[in-house]
This record gives sequence, structure tokens and C-alpha cells, in this order.
Amino acid sequence: MVPFVGIPKTIAKGMRAYREVFCREAGFEHVSRYVSGLLLSENKTLQGIAAQQVYPEGQGVSRRAIARRRV
Repeated sequence: MVPFVGIPKTIAKGMRAYREVFCREAGFEHVSRYVSGLLLSENKTLQGIAAQQVYPEGQGVSRRAIARRRV
């Protein structure tokens, strides 16, 4: 599995139309990562998607936070 280091440009471009739905930037970023994982990840579970993503230092997501943020 290749780790994701960011949201692919094509997915980010498609997600721009939904930006106004999310009040907070963090929520929009989370959904963008989730959609990227659903489209590109081999393991489409929340844990599989989160395990494949690389977060900048200090910005990881806990397993508990992932379970709460179901989309």
C-alpha cells in the first residue's frame, strides 16, 4: 500500500463545490481525506483509510476520533 500524503488534486477540485456545507476547515479536510480513501484505498474501512494516510507532525487522528466522525 502506498501512503497518502495529501488529497489528490482531482479530488480536491471536485470537493470545492461542497466547501460551504462545512462550517469548519477541519471538518472539510476530514471529509476530503475520507473521500480520497474511499476512492483510492485498498482497505475501505475507517481504520484502513486512516492507517494509509500520513499526517503532518502533530496532526494525527486518534482511533476514537475516527469512530465518531462517520460520514
